[in-house]
Amino acid sequence: MQINPDKYRAVVFDLDGTLYNNKGLPMKLILGDLRNMWVLGAERKARKQIKGQDYQSAEGVYKALFEKMAEVKKSLTAEEARRWYEEKYMPLQVSVLRMYFEARPLVTELLEAMRTRGLKCILYSDYGHEVEKLQALDIDPKLFDATLSAPELGGLKPSRKSMERLMEKFGLDAATTLYVGDREDTDGDSARPFGIEFVNVKQPKENWDELLKAFL
Repeated sequence: MQINPDKYRAVVFDLDGTLYNNKGLPMKLILGDLRNMWVLGAERKARKQIKGQDYQSAEGVYKALFEKMAEVKKSLTAEEARRWYEEKYMPLQVSVLRMYFEARPLVTELLEAMRTRGLKCILYSDYGHEVEKLQALDIDPKLFDATLSAPELGGLKPSRKSMERLMEKFGLDAATTLYVGDREDTDGDSARPFGIEFVNVKQPKENWDELLKAFL
């Protein structure tokens, strides 16, 4: 695809699968907590059921997520789901990234080049612990003007309301914003309704190189 770097004033980046290749991540998360792999399965199913909906706040999102997990697995309570998520699952994600994964080639150079051009760089993840994950990948969080999660904005991707709040919060204009992600059903469907140009770094995989060529 053709990317015109002079067109943009802001770039929104997804994190997982975008700033690093997350191939093999699900299995490493399972192996990292075999005892609770059934809870992980409940989280994946619950997440799919609530994605795209607006809950107005992070607490609303997580309340819905944990209650839905308890519905999926009757032996699990919402409070147990919350405790597992906060105390085991999210810290495990960070530690697995630190041990087994690395940032895509020239991520730091790309972000520095964008900032030199005066572009606003925003990290918009579907999960929390964005700063810790960036640090685990040796990416300086200060390279972003802001790092935030979709739950902070009230709904998991592709929540239209969450994207609206993101755009309002940072004064983004759809015509001059680029969205870089790795999934059509979350990142792509977050960007397209607003007319924001979307680059999928996995489809085709050469898109990452095209992004580097455009800005470096």
